[in-house]
Amino acid sequence: MTSAGIERRDVRAGLVGSGQRAASYFRNLPSYMRDSVHLAAIADPDPARRTAFAELVGASPDHLDDGVAMIREHELDAVVVASPNDLHVPSAVAAMERGLPLLLEKPVATTLEGLSALWEAEQARPGGRTVVGFVLRYTPFYERVREIVRSGRLGEILAVQADENLGTGLTMVQYQGWRQDVARSGGWMLEKCCHDLDVLGYVLDSRPVRVHSMASALAFRPRPEQEQLARFRPAAGTGEIDFGDATAKEVLRETVQHSPYAPSGLPDRQVATLEFAHGTLATFTAVMAQPRSTRRLRIFGTEGLLEGDLGARSIDLSFPDPAGGPGATREHEEVEIGTSGHNGGDEILGDTFWRLAAGEDRTPRADLADGIDAVLCAMALQDSARTGLPVDIAPLRRQVFGAEQPVR
Repeated sequence: MTSAGIERRDVRAGLVGSGQRAASYFRNLPSYMRDSVHLAAIADPDPARRTAFAELVGASPDHLDDGVAMIREHELDAVVVASPNDLHVPSAVAAMERGLPLLLEKPVATTLEGLSALWEAEQARPGGRTVVGFVLRYTPFYERVREIVRSGRLGEILAVQADENLGTGLTMVQYQGWRQDVARSGGWMLEKCCHDLDVLGYVLDSRPVRVHSMASALAFRPRPEQEQLARFRPAAGTGEIDFGDATAKEVLRETVQHSPYAPSGLPDRQVATLEFAHGTLATFTAVMAQPRSTRRLRIFGTEGLLEGDLGARSIDLSFPDPAGGPGATREHEEVEIGTSGHNGGDEILGDTFWRLAAGEDRTPRADLADGIDAVLCAMALQDSARTGLPVDIAPLRRQVFGAEQPVR
């Protein structure tokens, strides 16, 4: 029995897409559930990858090529969908139609039609819940930032500056396999940065309503080999994903490494401006080819300033002299994290989903509506960068959610 008095059952899990991200979900099982979660079936068109994944997690699942067939034909208690972005919708809809708990990797879809299909299926679910893999919401760092903002200590939040900078390894990941194909990934803001956009709304407890953006490829454009940086040539090695353990990365490594200097449609930097529903303005900057990978933010309030660095696991607060003097009071916090990837977020997200799959009553920090909102924001930013014009998100939300839009 669980602490809530609900009987915990064994979980027969089905997996769609046996890559490195999926491995983090099955290798971050809560310790008390390692004997009760069973990988019953894998769907992936690559037989070698299916076999390698099963061996990695020590399972003997059924092997299939098609995720929808697996979900419809097998006795399952939960489904994880971690296939390439453009393949999420059919399998996710099939899981919803069966009322199964679903862990759906971000971004949830790459088209408005796909988002609408997901929302329609979610509304008609006979049971179960959808958990979206926005792992940044589960990191102790962003949870602590959210607590500080919600405490009111910073006063009214006027503006936010946030950035995500990609070092050599993470930059090369953007040009691995299907990710460099914009038709499959949905674009850079969608594939790499949608959970950065999401976590801003989570921290601020609001959602963006209007965006404006600029983006282009300045360094990574076709150019002679002598002008290419050596560390970004495919011969220098494959990219390095920023989560998971060394064994999973080696066993499931993507072997197709494209050159960033070949035409791809990806920008190598993008600057976004976002207006949130409650009035806060934010900028988000994403840049490739940096010396190291970082995620940082500054939150400007009427009563205080927060400066946070995810990689350094630190938060610094500054408060004005209440008497109006020139001095300021400063506080420094070190944020403790767990041992899993994504700065401790993987294990907390995994704990939430597997408890839910086992019959416990759990409310995920990100549901399907959150996943859809983040995709709409990313789409709007990519459209703005293409046209040079600001984009209102409300018409996009109406296309997906209809008149009865969820309140966030």
